[in-house]
Amino acid sequence: MFCPNCGNQIPDESKFCPSCGATIGAPAQGEPERPSSGMPPVPGAEPEPSPVHPVPAGATEAPGMKWFKFIIWVQLFLSALMLAATSVMLFTGSRYMTEYGNARDLVYLFFQGLQVVDIIFAVVFLALAIWCIVVRMGLAKFKKGAPTQYLILLGANIVAQLLYAVALAVITNVGIFDVMDPSSLSQIVVSIVMIFVNKIYFDKRAYMFTN
Repeated sequence: MFCPNCGNQIPDESKFCPSCGATIGAPAQGEPERPSSGMPPVPGAEPEPSPVHPVPAGATEAPGMKWFKFIIWVQLFLSALMLAATSVMLFTGSRYMTEYGNARDLVYLFFQGLQVVDIIFAVVFLALAIWCIVVRMGLAKFKKGAPTQYLILLGANIVAQLLYAVALAVITNVGIFDVMDPSSLSQIVVSIVMIFVNKIYFDKRAYMFTN
């Protein structure tokens, strides 16, 4: 079927339009609500939309969904790939590659316990990668509680990175800011800011996630 507000094609069972956020079954802006005739549908005629819960009172228009589509089609997929790649690097020790080859054995010999830490966090990052896909599917289907799971995922990713940096600092006996490069620190700061931004963003669209 097609969204009565923006005209984009959407799945037949949708309650909300993923493109414009409009409630399916509510009349488009400026269009009066038509009472149901109670008559069976005429073959070939467009069926009347079934009424569902309207957009909350006070909302002048359907909220934009461009950032939402970026999250489910770009951000979460890229995050899953990056976390999976990090997991593989930790499992294989390829993060210790040098111009002379893989120095994994030498590093693990010099820093006792580092290999165990790498394996533990390889499992953690792989679990986070899988979680990204699970959360993505929940958001795409407008599952109840999916935005909360997304925010928790962002927080868990930050905690995992910080814990790994602390573990490296303890084992190598160096400062935590020496372990983390400026790009990693800036990424964590941006992630923290994005948690608050996304919390506000999804709070305004909480009525959409009821499936």
